[in-house]
Amino acid sequence: MDPQTQIQRYLLGDLTEDEVAELDKLLNDDPELRREFALAAAMDTGLREVAFERSIEPAEAVSQIQPATSRTRFVLTAVVSVAAAVIVMVSLGPAFLRAGLFKAASVATLVSSENAAWESSLPTTPGSELAPGVMKLVSGVATVRFTSGAEVVVEAPASLTLNSTMKAKLEYGAAVVTVPDSAIGFVLETPNGYAVDYGTQFAVRVDQREKQSDFEVIDGEIAVHHPETGDEVRLTGQGKTATISEAALVVADFEQQSDSIETSADVIRIGTNGRSTSILRNNKRKKFINPEVLSVKRTNSGKWDYRSFFAFDLSTVNLDNVGTARLRLNLVPSTRGLVSALPKVNRFGIYGLTDQTKADWEIECLWEDSPRPEDGILLGMFEINRSENRGSFGIQNEELLNFLKKHDGSSVTFILIRETTQINGVGPSLTHMFASDSHPEAVGPMLEFSFD
Repeated sequence: MDPQTQIQRYLLGDLTEDEVAELDKLLNDDPELRREFALAAAMDTGLREVAFERSIEPAEAVSQIQPATSRTRFVLTAVVSVAAAVIVMVSLGPAFLRAGLFKAASVATLVSSENAAWESSLPTTPGSELAPGVMKLVSGVATVRFTSGAEVVVEAPASLTLNSTMKAKLEYGAAVVTVPDSAIGFVLETPNGYAVDYGTQFAVRVDQREKQSDFEVIDGEIAVHHPETGDEVRLTGQGKTATISEAALVVADFEQQSDSIETSADVIRIGTNGRSTSILRNNKRKKFINPEVLSVKRTNSGKWDYRSFFAFDLSTVNLDNVGTARLRLNLVPSTRGLVSALPKVNRFGIYGLTDQTKADWEIECLWEDSPRPEDGILLGMFEINRSENRGSFGIQNEELLNFLKKHDGSSVTFILIRETTQINGVGPSLTHMFASDSHPEAVGPMLEFSFD
């Protein structure tokens, strides 16, 4: 890998611990490369600042920027100033990567460290914030709590890679994972496969010698995946286990088909299987619609309104003995707009589509042709504080259950909107985002049925 590629990958946060050490050595030995790194880092910082400002409302922000304005000069001056400062810092001495000159955002906190010995470039003092990276526990027990709320208790000897607030990888060793509602969809990878957590507690052990990973449910439910074979299994209930080896996924004491639907006697969960999308009033899909999220927004002018809709196939579910139904959505951090422009509490509405002429909607349909709240009935509302950027939300009531039973055996579409609007400005308020089936970390829309 050439040094320029290493620099680019470092700024993106894609380098491993060993690759960071290699880059650090190259920068230590080459003053010119240090200068290149400093300029690249400054430019990256400046561009991120500009992108953040533009994200207030991309089209309007661009139209407001005029050539040679004081605003433009300020941004350019900031970039040049950062570049100069970085060059000075880099020229002062080597090993600036290890010194933490450029720190990645924290994804977790080291809660406790019990008689622990470490081999880690990340902090090992309890209470320390942890950026993405590798933590090798030589002895003892340690607890890592991710900012999403997921908690991982690691038992030595073990190696845990922190990827993001919703994803980690156990290279070897043992761990117990606890996931609250705020972190449903947390993913724990192993060298053989991975588990997606649906609000539960489970244990995992990775045996390097046998080249296999063992998963056991302590309480709740997980989905275990084998990427090589494409197999998937849902494990529900205490003591249910699965083993992933290089060749196969084997379930112990639990008969379960590898399907997208969980079919235990107590609960059934189904997803949208890709039938979810968002729409923007100006129909500029390619520029502003991200297929990984379902966007919802309501503005004073209406120009930047988003709404989302998604469908579930009920043909695989027998609703005769269903006692309760819940529609669950997972809120994920938004990349557009300002929280401060919103009221402290934001209200969302979920509508069930009743106009069957709109039932065959396309993923890339236009605003004018898409399902609207007026095309259905209000099934329920939920609220999100403006300070929250993660969590599990949705509705569970008789209206939802009755609507589903009226459409037993067919497909149903739900429409999601934000009922409340901004309190300041015209367009800069936050666009709320919920995970779709394509989201890399969180679980998409889900219907959960429990039985009498």
